[in-house]
Amino acid sequence: MAIYGSDIQIGSSVSMVIQGQAVNLMLYEMIVLFVVFAIFHKYFYSNKNEFQNVKSRPNLFGWIFVIFTLTLVALFPTSIGRYAFIWSASELNNDVTADVGLTALLVQIAQIVITVGLLNIIYKFYERKPNILYLFLSLLVIMISASFIIGTSRSSIVIPLITGLFTVFILYKNYRKLIITLSAILSLLVISVSTLLKQNTNVVTARGLYHSAGAIENFNTDVQIYFSGLINIGHSIESSFVYSPFQINGVLGDITHSVIFVNSFFTNFQSALVTFNDMFYKKVGVSDQILPLLGQGYLYFGAILSPIFSIIVLLVVMLLDKNIHNSNSVFTLYVYAYLCLKFSLFFMSNATILLSFFTNFFLVLLVIAILNKKIVVRRKLE
Repeated sequence: MAIYGSDIQIGSSVSMVIQGQAVNLMLYEMIVLFVVFAIFHKYFYSNKNEFQNVKSRPNLFGWIFVIFTLTLVALFPTSIGRYAFIWSASELNNDVTADVGLTALLVQIAQIVITVGLLNIIYKFYERKPNILYLFLSLLVIMISASFIIGTSRSSIVIPLITGLFTVFILYKNYRKLIITLSAILSLLVISVSTLLKQNTNVVTARGLYHSAGAIENFNTDVQIYFSGLINIGHSIESSFVYSPFQINGVLGDITHSVIFVNSFFTNFQSALVTFNDMFYKKVGVSDQILPLLGQGYLYFGAILSPIFSIIVLLVVMLLDKNIHNSNSVFTLYVYAYLCLKFSLFFMSNATILLSFFTNFFLVLLVIAILNKKIVVRRKLE
């Protein structure tokens, strides 16, 4: 932005007055988050930086869930239509053309469960007889798992990749220097290949042509679109001209928009998500832009309470970080790390996306972890 300016290659422009308000709002959010962290960090962190002794533990219910999901996939093959294997695909699958129902959701969860399940098995052998071979097997599992991209979303490979590499870093303490080096190489390789694939993919959307601009312009556009940039916050402020705050039905309807079953209880409301896209493009019918978390809080609750979602997410991230340190099984370590990373990227999403992930993904994984833990407790009692 310092080199090129605030304008991006997609959507409508924002006046300098609105941009000034957006800058002030972003600075306000930053100050509030620093203050919240300074006040509450002592409840989540201590001077000790050691992790619990993580062990391989039974994952019976995880594999039961995987078998159940594979059965559904056999019955509904379109549920995997959004996936592409980056090492063999010539282009990515368009999100619009594939099934995004309940079975597709279960497939995404099963991908996580299979990955952590295999890591758990490999680490079990490592506990019995430590050998660097098990480290390379774990890295192979992570690479394969992270190579399945959903639609054109690079986050669908970045998050599993980073989570897996972090898990391996914690488990294999004797090889951490090697893991850091290999992690850098693997991350660069996977992200580069997926980026090239995305550029080669003909995705028919309103933003499909903006990459015809120069390198700096494209980079500026990508940063602002993916990281809640100045223009996105500016469009959020513009949306407040036609969207009134404190619409409780609208707030609940928007936030639970992607939560299965619950979303059916909220209808006939003005959606801030839709309003934001209308203001972004200055026309109706296009809805491919994410309303930023800060902008969402601004539209729902006004300027003073605009960082409320950011504050909640920050507290959740600190809690998850604490749980990561206290994890004593491969399964819980991976799941908490996955969720923590997802919530840490809150500037790339909003409350609707994060709540959807929490309810549709994490609760299922939490139930599996609890059931697995009951098996361990029962064995100890016997």
